[in-house]
Amino acid sequence: GPYSSGWSYSNVTDVTTTGSTNQYSAFTGSGESSTNYGICNASEYSNNRLFSSNGVAFTPTGSYFTNTTYAALSMQNGDAFATEFGDESNSAGGEDWFLLTVYGLDADSLRTTDSVNFYLADYRFTNDTEDYIIDEWTWVDLSSIENVYGLDFVLTSSDVGGFGMNTPAYFAMDNFDGT
Repeated sequence: GPYSSGWSYSNVTDVTTTGSTNQYSAFTGSGESSTNYGICNASEYSNNRLFSSNGVAFTPTGSYFTNTTYAALSMQNGDAFATEFGDESNSAGGEDWFLLTVYGLDADSLRTTDSVNFYLADYRFTNDTEDYIIDEWTWVDLSSIENVYGLDFVLTSSDVGGFGMNTPAYFAMDNFDGT
């Protein structure tokens, strides 16, 4: 349903429709190497964690990540809640960013000191031609998060208002551990 929290499987290919009615589409229009992929609504109120299925500690190798159409078009054009990234009149003065942080979880589901940052969008460069919104599947190495029982996926953004983050709290993931 609308605004579901946590994880969903998807094969939605719509890369042009703006807004929350298109919350389940990867901005690439497909999975990394197939039609299916995962979508995470990583709002502060959702279940955005993945755990070992057998209760044994593991070290992830990595995964492919990209933006959802909902988040990417919101950053690109702004919407009823969010401002256009790079707009110098917004609260970040145009120096916008959208960050996915992946934390390791110990046996008690508490965050370890290990984490990996991946910018899904970054507009903080002196040269504006270097500003970007991720629009392709990008491999992120997670192997520095060692000996964990789960992963916690957290999104943060420079575009924050009185009720929290204005950027839609969604990302797409495929081929976790390269499979």
